[in-house]
Amino acid sequence: MPVLRTHYETLGIGTGAGFKEIKKAYYRQVKLCHPDLFGGSREKEEEFKLLVQAFDVLTDPDKRRKYDVSSGISLEAPSDWGFDEESIMDTSADDTLEEIIVGNEPPKDATLATLFLDLERTEVFISFREGKNYFRKGQYQSAFHYFRNVVEHSPNNILYRYYLAKTLVAFRNFSEARTHYNIGIGIGAKRMPPQRLNRFHDELDAMAEKQNPRLKKLMDFFGGRNIAPEYVDAEEKTIRETNRAIARLMAARRKLEGNGRKLLK
Repeated sequence: MPVLRTHYETLGIGTGAGFKEIKKAYYRQVKLCHPDLFGGSREKEEEFKLLVQAFDVLTDPDKRRKYDVSSGISLEAPSDWGFDEESIMDTSADDTLEEIIVGNEPPKDATLATLFLDLERTEVFISFREGKNYFRKGQYQSAFHYFRNVVEHSPNNILYRYYLAKTLVAFRNFSEARTHYNIGIGIGAKRMPPQRLNRFHDELDAMAEKQNPRLKKLMDFFGGRNIAPEYVDAEEKTIRETNRAIARLMAARRKLEGNGRKLLK
């Protein structure tokens, strides 16, 4: 029976290897087993698939943590284990396809294996992975640099928008974070079938409550969650118009009260 190797052994790296070391090891190892370099050898093809799988798992911080625990490399789960237990989009499959396809330039009929045939053609994907690694380490300034760049390159990628928004929340730049959450929701609404993106809505709600708990309760009472404009029905439009009218009345009332206090002084 063939000896089973860990992903770290497949890449020839230690368990503490960082992103750049993993990427360098991949480039080194791929020269030893890429099928195209060995006349389409089936044996080399199998080696290459294992190499691709190792690279995919170890460059994704969430997959790597789960792998380390399940393989006994790490004895206990980290405190934030549940961060990505659920998908960011509607399903885990949606997350995978979004990361691999949207905004990249993969070969035709790309699969997870063919995606890595030429990493230079998927530099956006690699940049996103590097950003995720910085984000998990709490190095938000570096993460922001990568997420901002991939969003500029691929503005319709929902995952890129999500992580950029999360990084902005870490900076307490709630206004800009809200913009990217809402853009992501709008993109999802145009997909076929439309993406519900409940996680986006949940995090927008949490952010609003953190900023202004009283205002958040008032918004929930009158309007509920944000819905992408293309999918707002007549009833929702009426509710929104009512909300805006109430907000204007409240603002006018506060202004009058403020003027009255000034006159009494």
